[in-house]
Amino acid sequence: MTDSMKLAFPTLAGLEDVLAREISALGATDVESGRRVVTATGDMATVMRANLELRTALRVLINMDEFSVRNEQELYDRLRANNWRQYLMPEGTLIVDVVDPGRWFRNTHYIAQLTKDAIVDQFRDKYGTRPGVDKNNPDLRIHLRISGRGQVHLSVDTSGDGLHRRGYRRRTGEAPINEVLAAGLLQMAGYTGDQVFVDPMCGSGTFLVEAATLATRRPPGLLREFGFQRWPNFDLAAYSEVRQHALDQIRPAPYPILGADIDGVAVAVARATVERAKIDGAVELRESPFGQLSPPMGQHIAEAEKILVTNPPYEMRMETGDIEGLYQEIGDTLKTNWPGYTAWIISANPDAIKSVGLRSSRKIPVMNGPVEARFVKYQLYRGSKD
Repeated sequence: MTDSMKLAFPTLAGLEDVLAREISALGATDVESGRRVVTATGDMATVMRANLELRTALRVLINMDEFSVRNEQELYDRLRANNWRQYLMPEGTLIVDVVDPGRWFRNTHYIAQLTKDAIVDQFRDKYGTRPGVDKNNPDLRIHLRISGRGQVHLSVDTSGDGLHRRGYRRRTGEAPINEVLAAGLLQMAGYTGDQVFVDPMCGSGTFLVEAATLATRRPPGLLREFGFQRWPNFDLAAYSEVRQHALDQIRPAPYPILGADIDGVAVAVARATVERAKIDGAVELRESPFGQLSPPMGQHIAEAEKILVTNPPYEMRMETGDIEGLYQEIGDTLKTNWPGYTAWIISANPDAIKSVGLRSSRKIPVMNGPVEARFVKYQLYRGSKD
């Protein structure tokens, strides 16, 4: 691999500018935001740091090749001519993801099969053995997209599992927010880790963990491994240096991070999540309805900036109860008990959010999985009555 490589960082819709700032902070160059992707130029150290440290990227891709073809035979020949040995052992495993086969070619499944055949045929001819296919845990993930009239974009995935899989959450519970989305929303809300943070309806604790890792400067990828670690040319010494540098940046959280939920089971799940993330010393958890929750207190806290972010239930997550009444109660509680805070609510129920009854200062459209939602800001001034 060359020292300088074209890189692509897929992300969620709406997080492109947040991710671009993160990538620039790593020292990458030529950073450009696109639709659900940010592109940049960097070396292998950039790739290692990006996987370990980025909070709003879904994957880190290396652009392996770009070319034009007129038919499927030309595609096969060009794919077979690439140097796959730098990424894969002859006895390794792979999977091919075709993002778009292009309207000039056959379907996605066929193009994925053709790509796989080109790669394994190269290995069989050179080494007398061939890689296998593993859909769940491959040594190498390959991304292929064909745009226009045969414009091919070939990338290798350096991440392995998606980067939202931080390693701290069990896939259980109702409507947990995606880790990448949670991290992006916190940054949209202006949370840097140098403010008091509260999530009064914390559910499984995703906002709390993302806030705590940001506050403690703990890289989100510390609990997992990455695809590039399986490559034949993986430089363990270089990665160890990158990882140690990231570890050296960790600090205690400077301000309280408080989570609460009315549901004791949810609090127990959140506590287990926080413990798995290894940031339990940074987070306080309480079992409490929002209306009875007391804000963190103290002189040090009184002078600090304060941010409240939460993902309250909306109809699809409420089997019983008055959803609009709940949101009205949220608004009343914010106005009465949380002056001086900047509050942000993510909700997919536009009627319910109106019931908050407070004047919003910003509404950001976001996608929570397949659900359209709004991330709404309320500035809670001291003595404010509306």
